[in-house]
Amino acid sequence: MLKQLAITFSLLFSQQFLIAQSEKTVKLNRYIEDEKGRKMQSIVAVYKYKGQPIFEPINIGVDTKNESKSFTFILPSMEGVKDTNYAFIYFGGLNNRKSLSGYTLAVIGNNQRKQKPALIWVDKNHNLDLSDDGAPDTFFSYTINKDITLSNPTVANATYTVNISRYGLNFNAKYIGMLDDYYKTNSPDKVYAGTLYSFREQRINCIAGDYWTEQDSFTIGIKDANCNGIYNEVGIDYIIVGEYQINELPDVVIPINKKNGNTYFERKGKKYIVQNIHPLGNTILIKRDDDAKIAKTLTIGKKINRFKFQTANKEKKTYSIRHFKKKPSYIYVWRFEQENFPKDTTILRNIQLNYSNKINLITFNYGETPKELRTFIRRNQINWMIGQSSQKINNKLYIEQFPTGILTKKRLKVIRVSISPSELLILLQNNQL
Repeated sequence: MLKQLAITFSLLFSQQFLIAQSEKTVKLNRYIEDEKGRKMQSIVAVYKYKGQPIFEPINIGVDTKNESKSFTFILPSMEGVKDTNYAFIYFGGLNNRKSLSGYTLAVIGNNQRKQKPALIWVDKNHNLDLSDDGAPDTFFSYTINKDITLSNPTVANATYTVNISRYGLNFNAKYIGMLDDYYKTNSPDKVYAGTLYSFREQRINCIAGDYWTEQDSFTIGIKDANCNGIYNEVGIDYIIVGEYQINELPDVVIPINKKNGNTYFERKGKKYIVQNIHPLGNTILIKRDDDAKIAKTLTIGKKINRFKFQTANKEKKTYSIRHFKKKPSYIYVWRFEQENFPKDTTILRNIQLNYSNKINLITFNYGETPKELRTFIRRNQINWMIGQSSQKINNKLYIEQFPTGILTKKRLKVIRVSISPSELLILLQNNQL
């Protein structure tokens, strides 16, 4: 009897141990950029103050005959201040209020970028009274950028931060002109101060942490998509997964699903289920499901997905990957900063020089600009094809980390995944292809 109890206890303990091993709470301890957010050229448009009431910004850029609603507010004490302007800062924590829904009001004094610093009053308590929000933020001519943190009035401790900066006086004149035309044309009830007198906006709304176990490691982030300081809203916020300790997350999002177990992602033949997300973005609980059937992966013996790509040289030719189906192909997706980059480059040169009759060598760079790639090709006298990858192509190939090598036989049927250039060279030298 005692022996049976001991066996039962041992089995239960082992089961609990395995569950504990497969579940992990990740502390989300740093704000991080995501690719889509970095590429956004958002602007906090600034307008001349000509008196009240003020029209809300909801119809800017919208083709509608409906007139914008108006509202009034209380100015701060602005003694000695010239050139009064105002602006609207997007804040999802105010989406349900009656006046100025979805935006925080800011008033800017001394905005002409002259000797006096600009003074910025922000309605941080969301009552449209800027006389009770304390001293203004000071934006000197040499100020690079400034964070503005807003508190959600309905959720304790939920905050959202936006970083603002000025456009440089020598910034792209064509782009500045386009913005000037856009806001002047689409703000008929306001007087646009001009793009050089407005602010660039960087939304700090993605928080991340690093997951590490013996089986895998990656960075996982949660994006507060509606910028209200809450990170676990179903159908609104989403998860982004990237390489371990990365500084920028890719543009591949995983929506937060209401149904338990339906918020998940796949990596390296494993399924990871998101069990819980702290509403303020402090932690995320992940469970690894080792027995799940994996859908998003390359399958040995199956053809890779079709896609088109553009070469990185001056001619910028466009190819379909099917163009290379008549003999075996090696597809290698890479970035400049990866480990062993010089060694891999040398080996790829060797393969192209000595074995191009046996195999197509197709490499894809992800992350560098066309100009950087052309410089690399010219300086290093690259003798193989370099195409430009995109997140869409990465998704087609199920790329999870850089570099990744994929070996196919004729008709682009997968033979091996995660094969390095040095491993491929050995196969070729031994006539195993």
